[in-house]
Amino acid sequence: MRRLGLAAATGACLLAGAAAAQTAPEAAIPQAATSGPLRLVPKPVASPAPSSTVEQPPAPPIPVPPQPSSAATVVRPGQPAANPASIPQPAASADPAQTHPPTPRPQPTDGVAAVRAFYDALGQADAARANTYVIPEKRGSGAYDIASMTRFYGNMSVPVRLLAAEAAGRDTVRVRYHYVYVNGRSCDGAAEVALAERDGLALIERIKALNDC
Repeated sequence: MRRLGLAAATGACLLAGAAAAQTAPEAAIPQAATSGPLRLVPKPVASPAPSSTVEQPPAPPIPVPPQPSSAATVVRPGQPAANPASIPQPAASADPAQTHPPTPRPQPTDGVAAVRAFYDALGQADAARANTYVIPEKRGSGAYDIASMTRFYGNMSVPVRLLAAEAAGRDTVRVRYHYVYVNGRSCDGAAEVALAERDGLALIERIKALNDC
């Protein structure tokens, strides 16, 4: 009985090994082989990254000035030679003093005109100009001192105005004038102006007031 049991056990082991050998090759076959033919999937290609460098436009060409021709000018017989073009020179600026020289003030040759010009200068408190109508030996001194005349006639609220000037003789002119001083004192004056001739000009020699002013 023991021998029969061992034999039965041995036979069962052999059958089990044979069954395992038949099923093992099927299990080793991959699942992909039984699911159909293989498919080739293309690998995506990465696009290149954009460049950070900005392309600059090409620089414009630099203009080159035309160069003078080095070829010599051919002068034919009987043909005048061409003169080179002259280079323009800047015009010299004119001196205003030379262009418009100051016009000298004409001196009057008659007594009435000299007296009128004298009082016209006093009305503008221009003692220096008034002295040009006085004889040279009295200019700038005494009653004709330039500083004193400028100070007196420059302080008028109403400047000196000549009302009348007429000849009273060969060398005498009688005048009437009006002015208002800065303190309000008014003057309606009259005077006799004595004249003298110097180098053909009639000039004032002295002035004699006929009233208080």
